[in-house]
Amino acid sequence: MDNQTDRYSDTQERRESPVKEIYYVSVSAGTVTRDEDHTTDQLSVLATASEIDQLMALFAKRAQNDNVMHLRAMIPYKSADHDPSTVKYNEQILGIYRMVFRIGTEETRRHLIHMDILNALKDPDTHLPGYH
Repeated sequence: MDNQTDRYSDTQERRESPVKEIYYVSVSAGTVTRDEDHTTDQLSVLATASEIDQLMALFAKRAQNDNVMHLRAMIPYKSADHDPSTVKYNEQILGIYRMVFRIGTEETRRHLIHMDILNALKDPDTHLPGYH
């Protein structure tokens, strides 16, 4: 192995290193930052760069669906309760919160459990009177 190859594999190892660092995630804004801002809805996570890439990919998919949801909102007489784009959006949000729970700090996990957000997203209450 020559020096050039050695340097490349060292760099690759560092980039793909499973070192976990603290990040702050805002699900509503679809952002991940290294800087804590106490004035927002940030949740702290302890994640590798690869896990953050996966989370950002989930945010990107949600952003694509946001455009479809925006167009559907322009139709005033169409119920959103059983609309396929609403179902897809809820599934994407649930996936984001599952990942945040998985990589979240203990404080973040306790907060999500207390909010009961994962169960609430599974059941949008469309079975209650007034939704039919």
